[in-house]
Amino acid sequence: MDIKKCENINKKCWIWIHWAVTVGAKWQVVIPSQIRKYLDINVWDSLMVVTKYGKAIWMVKQNDIEELMAFMEAEMNSFKK
Repeated sequence: MDIKKCENINKKCWIWIHWAVTVGAKWQVVIPSQIRKYLDINVWDSLMVVTKYGKAIWMVKQNDIEELMAFMEAEMNSFKK
């Protein structure tokens, strides 16, 4: 497991968590308990599954998707400058 946090706690930033999970026989993936706790994912929470170019999968709590999209748009705009 690799966890990287911001140096400045007042700055909003990404925290990258890398973890290996396995797809089970019923095509299910178990989210490790440390990540569930960190992201406050609870039983019956709704997660959005987002894919990009058939190569990446993100799972985002449904009520956080707008914040994620706004963040991604701001990040993309910063690369264009």
